[in-house]
Amino acid sequence: MSITAPWIPPWIPDILSSPQPAGRTLFLSDLHLGTAWERLSRDRDLEALLHSLPGNLDDLVLGGDIFEFWWEWTHAVPRAHLPFLLTLRDLAREGIRIHFIAGNHDFKVGDFLRDFLPAQVHPDGFRMEIGGQAWLMVHGDGMARSDRADRRIRRLLRSRWAQSLWNLVPADLAYRVAGGVGKASRVANPGPAPNIEEYRADAVRWILEHGLSGVVHGHTHRPLLERLPTGQHYINNGDWVIHRSAVWIRPDEPARLIDCRQEGHPWASNT
Repeated sequence: MSITAPWIPPWIPDILSSPQPAGRTLFLSDLHLGTAWERLSRDRDLEALLHSLPGNLDDLVLGGDIFEFWWEWTHAVPRAHLPFLLTLRDLAREGIRIHFIAGNHDFKVGDFLRDFLPAQVHPDGFRMEIGGQAWLMVHGDGMARSDRADRRIRRLLRSRWAQSLWNLVPADLAYRVAGGVGKASRVANPGPAPNIEEYRADAVRWILEHGLSGVVHGHTHRPLLERLPTGQHYINNGDWVIHRSAVWIRPDEPARLIDCRQEGHPWASNT
């Protein structure tokens, strides 16, 4: 009888071995900036959230798929995102540490975000230590055992030869192609991922096996907070484009999954 070994993506063990200290933390993911998806209200709500952060936050984690398409050419980046990036830079100047986790729409993250904001760039996610508690922060693509196609695409798009070829594509054409691919993917897969329960089951096992206080991820656009009987948290952040959800973690306080449409910005009132 064969025994299936416990599943963990190959990049997770290295992340777990390198903790980074943090304080009051907000996790945002799946903004998909650059799409027409509720663009006006999405951007207005995001601007209000970002302006509520100075003085109330220590670490802002951008947990992947912040942009519908992000690519850093040698001498160019998508200019439509400049107002958002300037706001992030203002937050960094206010003393908020910016963390950027690459998602499956953030195809090439180079030195620009690290130097311009500045931000700490995490290609695969990272482990945060918040008030002595260990949290694993990832985007979520390739996280489940059955996400084999996601992991193959991830390896392909991050390969040196694929990125060298894509650099030869004119920026305007690359932007249109990537936008079309993203739109086609949403049409083809409109509902919850069929393996969504795997995300939870795998994350809970990592929590218990590696002594974590919680795992936070995005990617699947399905918000869920589950407090385990042993006190740890599994949190699927959901997204910003539809749910306006965010994860708020404070030292010595239970983590919260915030519906910003219903609850506003509780970090600004300390409630």
